[in-house]
Amino acid sequence: MILIEAGERTDKAFDAKLLVATQLAARGHRVVLDDRTRPEKVERYQKYEVAAFLADLGGVTLRRVILIGAESVAQDTMMALRGLRLGADVAVSVVGRFADRQSAIAARAKVAYAIGREPDLVDLATLQGPPLVANAISPLAAAPTPVPPERLTQVFIVLPQEALDDPQTLPVLSAMDNLPDYRLNVILPGKGKEQVKASRHAGLTVFGYSELSPAAFARLADIAAFFGDSVPGERMAAFALDLMRSGRVAIDCTASGGFLAGGAPVLRGPEEIAALANYVQHTVLVNRREIGRQAQKSPWLATHSVEALEQALGLEATVTAADAPEGTAASRSVFLPTNGVGLGHARRCTLIAEAMGPGADPAFAAFPSCVPLILDRGFDCLPLVQKSPDHVEDHANDLLSYLRLRRVLRSGDRLIFDGGFVFDSIHRVILEHGLDATWIRRGLWQAGQTLATALDREHTFARVIVPGEAFAELNSDRSTGTHVHAVGPIVQRLPQPDGAERAARRAALGQMLGREVGELVVTMLGGGVAADRTAQMQALATQLDLRPGCLHLIVV
Repeated sequence: MILIEAGERTDKAFDAKLLVATQLAARGHRVVLDDRTRPEKVERYQKYEVAAFLADLGGVTLRRVILIGAESVAQDTMMALRGLRLGADVAVSVVGRFADRQSAIAARAKVAYAIGREPDLVDLATLQGPPLVANAISPLAAAPTPVPPERLTQVFIVLPQEALDDPQTLPVLSAMDNLPDYRLNVILPGKGKEQVKASRHAGLTVFGYSELSPAAFARLADIAAFFGDSVPGERMAAFALDLMRSGRVAIDCTASGGFLAGGAPVLRGPEEIAALANYVQHTVLVNRREIGRQAQKSPWLATHSVEALEQALGLEATVTAADAPEGTAASRSVFLPTNGVGLGHARRCTLIAEAMGPGADPAFAAFPSCVPLILDRGFDCLPLVQKSPDHVEDHANDLLSYLRLRRVLRSGDRLIFDGGFVFDSIHRVILEHGLDATWIRRGLWQAGQTLATALDREHTFARVIVPGEAFAELNSDRSTGTHVHAVGPIVQRLPQPDGAERAARRAALGQMLGREVGELVVTMLGGGVAADRTAQMQALATQLDLRPGCLHLIVV
């Protein structure tokens, strides 16, 4: 196991460690972060990213330690290294960008004092040259991401928070989003996403800086334009590097031309957002594949490659997802029914799975309430963790769901989600793994309901299936497009018992309840998370109460 450490115990240093851990893990290396170094406050999105790496080192066998940001090694870091009591077989590497030879010697000496022997040293100034981001802690190495299938071109725009102060920014972005040749995605820091979603331009697809890993952003994007005064931090720099390495296009629209000044093979774009649409349309789109190929040949990109970093650290190269041959594993169909108890969702999914026919081999991931039903129908099921008031945070169970889903799902798998709200775990695993995702979404919304939260992540899915419901008012939907498919009710037709058997069942019910039972009507309208079902329930009860001999059973 490889432990990633940083010279200082700061939030910035921890995020840099996370960037390195994510990148090395994608290369097949087993990586951990010391749980004791986690900052007191970790953003919600970042928790999903870091959850896969945090560990109590007491139960971990280390074979290597990589210390980044070694230009400055704090006293508490030295004490932590000393406390590890590393054996001679555990390789230790210090990585930094040193101003001169003396600085490198001093950093190496500090770590040597803590571990009792000389560590290996990697000077990024020698390996990579001048830094792309001033005072960067992460090595910022470019890694390839898998080639996406043919799709409508995805353009990403990275903006600073102050860009929203200009009243023309959002109208210009909305106009770009309606151009037919590509789809627009915006990345904003801080409260930027919330600000956009609260405006009349809420239809824009907006991500937060830390909502996904840089590699996940690079997987989604075909073209990315970066605005602001300079290169917008280590995360976005890592995004740009992975994008270029994957043969896609990065456009430097920063005021300082920070990417170009650093030597990166990017295009120099307009500094004004209003000029970007024409630039993308007439300069980039018609040449984007050749631009990407030329960027991949860049010597600068070779010196900043993850392979060069691995070689400097003495790590054995591994096959990445981008290098894996196609067709090595058959894609699977995994159903994920959610929402509360979710029995109705799970039942509907089992009916669909049974209708898929031989060879499909569908499987499930579901909450404990649904597992017996799914197993009874003959399907494998990964149990997820139910939400509980005992959890310290309301999304604690979803963190565990994310970890379990990311372990079992592979790139190219099909995920069929049946529910009303797309949880963070589902959203992230679809985008990070490039899953072919389908959303089975009942048309339960009624007039006056707030739909922004529920529908904001619809773009994650390749298709949305809306089954019909029993009442017309339940068949209202709030989105349209070629990806939305309205279908009839999803039901199962079972063989009916003969008259004698039905009469015997009615007699048994009547004897148990002490009343005549001429017919049985069962009403089960679900838990009503998306909308209150009381009115429909009362209407049915009133009508059926007028029918003599009718037993009305309501399941709630």
